[in-house]
Amino acid sequence: MRQTTATVAVVIASTLLTGCGHTAGTAKPVSTPALIPRPLVERELPGLLLTPDQINPIMGSTAMSVVKDQATMSDNSGTLAPPECLQLDDAAETTIYANSGSWAEHEQTLNDGDKLTHYLKQAVVLFPTVERAKQFFDNSAQQWSACSQFTHLQSQTQWSVGTIANANDILSTTVTELNAAAPGRGCGRAVAQKNNVIIDINTCSPEPGDTAVKAAQQIAANVAARW
Repeated sequence: MRQTTATVAVVIASTLLTGCGHTAGTAKPVSTPALIPRPLVERELPGLLLTPDQINPIMGSTAMSVVKDQATMSDNSGTLAPPECLQLDDAAETTIYANSGSWAEHEQTLNDGDKLTHYLKQAVVLFPTVERAKQFFDNSAQQWSACSQFTHLQSQTQWSVGTIANANDILSTTVTELNAAAPGRGCGRAVAQKNNVIIDINTCSPEPGDTAVKAAQQIAANVAARW
């Protein structure tokens, strides 16, 4: 009886050792799931916008200041023709965002004096989900391609739309006033999507270059920093 018991104990011990060795040899590393950013909420919108000190170097100015701060969009749909070019003319227009599913918005307008040599409008628009924001971005790309030239009805100035770029979740272009007095006048336009936020930028100066894109990129970084 003692011999039988001892034999069983040896078999069990051997089995346990063999099992442990097998498990250790085939164990797979546990993968860490990708982190998904939480959706932003309305109270965070004002903190996403750039300060005048951040905007000055983008615009090549030293005197940019906030002249308007609001949480409602404007409606300038009756000030230019054709109407499908409205989105190329200015940021955060009511008719452009109508029926888009956006929940809230905050915007600021800045310039550097009465002559408006440098002008910037920055807006952040909140959507309920990333998918709805992406849908608005994709629709914007289609709408922009339908416009090549437009007229401001009050001033009768004509504006030509430059090459439209769509890269890294930023849609951008430059519109140029035709026959403008020296040193000329142009405006940069950029719409970017980051998380559940649409970033809408309009910049104007004699040489806007990629100012709208730079502003959109910095605001997008502010959105990404909020987890």
